[in-house]
Amino acid sequence: MKLTERQQEVLETLRDIGRDNAVRHRGRTPYLYQRDCEKLLKGDEACVFGLGGLTWQVGGRLGLGASSVLSTFKTLESKGLIIRETRNPRYQRPLYWWPVGMAEALAEELMPSVEVTP
Repeated sequence: MKLTERQQEVLETLRDIGRDNAVRHRGRTPYLYQRDCEKLLKGDEACVFGLGGLTWQVGGRLGLGASSVLSTFKTLESKGLIIRETRNPRYQRPLYWWPVGMAEALAEELMPSVEVTP
């Protein structure tokens, strides 16, 4: 699938944020790290809230405005490359975003002997 340079940058930054969030407690707070690993094992839907990236985080890392990042997120979502948080229907807009397939990839990297739920 062909992506624009901005779409690729946003997607890669979202992956970096997800990876950072998944390992942020490793070595410091084993209980919280274990909970994050359990989310990874449950798949992408379980990871969006809490491990996913926020619009302002991606914008801050790339020097883009939130509206620009949000429109790019929506385009990537329509292409099936990212999913958004939908847990709380009261939100006007989604807060967290997560790359599709990343839970499995991170689980294989962090816990190679454990099977992941697709």
